[in-house]
Amino acid sequence: MKTLKIKVLSRLVLFLVLIPAALGFFTIDAAAAPLEQDGPTYIVQEGDTLTSIAVRFGVSSEDIQAANDISDPNSLQIGQQLTIPGLEGISGLLTSTALPYGTSLTYLSREYQMDPASLVVLNHLISPSETIAGAVFLVSVSDNQENLSPLISIEKGMTPLEAAVQASTSTWKLVEDNRLAATWDMLSGEMLFGTEDETGESTVFSDVSELFVYPLPAVQGETLEIGISSAVPAEFSATFNGEKLLFHTDDGENYYSISSIHAMSETGPFPLEITMTLADGTTQTFEQMVIVEAGGYGNDAVIIVDNIYIDPDTIEAEDAIINEIFSQITEERYWEGQFQYPIDEPCINGYFGQRRDYNNGALYYYHTGVDFGVCAQNLNIYAPAAGKVVFAEGMVIRGNAVLIDHGWGVFSGYWHLSEFNVEVGDFVQAGDLIGLIGDTGRSLGPHLHFEIDILGTPVNPQTWFSESFP
Repeated sequence: MKTLKIKVLSRLVLFLVLIPAALGFFTIDAAAAPLEQDGPTYIVQEGDTLTSIAVRFGVSSEDIQAANDISDPNSLQIGQQLTIPGLEGISGLLTSTALPYGTSLTYLSREYQMDPASLVVLNHLISPSETIAGAVFLVSVSDNQENLSPLISIEKGMTPLEAAVQASTSTWKLVEDNRLAATWDMLSGEMLFGTEDETGESTVFSDVSELFVYPLPAVQGETLEIGISSAVPAEFSATFNGEKLLFHTDDGENYYSISSIHAMSETGPFPLEITMTLADGTTQTFEQMVIVEAGGYGNDAVIIVDNIYIDPDTIEAEDAIINEIFSQITEERYWEGQFQYPIDEPCINGYFGQRRDYNNGALYYYHTGVDFGVCAQNLNIYAPAAGKVVFAEGMVIRGNAVLIDHGWGVFSGYWHLSEFNVEVGDFVQAGDLIGLIGDTGRSLGPHLHFEIDILGTPVNPQTWFSESFP
């Protein structure tokens, strides 16, 4: 539990947007005094214009000028406070947040103590289903506003009194905090909120106190992580855009799914469905759309190689060997924390995700790893984390290649080596020497092609050098 909570709190705004964090998004001129005008306040950001602000809030730029006594529409400054007119019933500081998984319009309304109609107006919503995980929403916060947190999920057959007892509060307080008509307005499956001094934690699943999806929005070519903390033994399964996701646990309390978003996947909202199966066979399922955004990868210059290196039959045969290894999932997790760089002086001359054109259109794909040039005084290649060597032999395209299984479907790959220092079955620790940089296979010069594959799909290795999974 402790590890999961630390992770959730360290990852920006995944569950709760605390007011100080929200205010931290802005560069505020300390000398700027709050405006006396009626209406909510917006703080000008880099790149804002009067026109873009007006479009964002659905008002006219002339009305914003008049409300703020602006004579020159081109005189906006970063950090300047603007009153936004015409937003009836909305007050406080207007800020934005990426919606966490499990959010609904009702959820947002209760968390920020805002009328649902105000949220609809601010975010130009047509349907409540537009509360998509990873989407950026506008909300308002006030200095005197109570921070409300998810308190309890109403289970089927639960009475209002039972809900209040489990949440360590009173029925009238639940009604008041959640803007309910009365106790009869508590519906099965709903999330109820309460103030921070009230005990109890809940998510979209009963007996689950923490649930996060990271990152939000999801990104092409990046690792996708789901973390769940359950108070009772359970099995978890999930699908994202129809693809099955696997969950693992080290302690029977915290469950993780470490998966991948393909670097050339489509962008947009896709369904993420999570199912919790209890020991008695009963299940709970929750589904929400999650946004996948572009990874922003560029294009490499055309690469000219011998035709054998782009031969479809050769590529298919080699991939079949590697994919068979990727299909063998080790339930034990060998690695711990961030991965180390696999060489002494990491200088990169080829980035992950870059689109690659071989022989002027004969083969078009993307770079599945990171290329490290020779910048150190040695050619040493090291294991970045603990794991078991599952492949070490020569191939046509990858050259002399090594694969290390780190558990939970996570593998690291090393291509174009000049020689191996390991063999299949060896267990290595972070920092162990596994081989030397070479120029074998489809290579234009001495370098190490290093990649991380999750369930057979390459992900950006640089993320693993800077972040810990899980």
